[in-house]
Amino acid sequence: MPEDHEKLVADALRAQATSSGAHPYTPAEPPRRSLGVGWVLLLAVLLGLAAGTVVAVMTLR
Repeated sequence: MPEDHEKLVADALRAQATSSGAHPYTPAEPPRRSLGVGWVLLLAVLLGLAAGTVVAVMTLR
């Protein structure tokens, strides 16, 4: 039941805001997805392997 009251108030406020001409109603864009933890971990492992390869090549020379 409280959801109905909240929706009613939100709709009324939205209608009042758009009818006053102050700011037109523009729906908010959904937030962009961030990189997952798995991708960050994979990138860290790959960078570690690359750094280890560079150190190994420098050591063998």
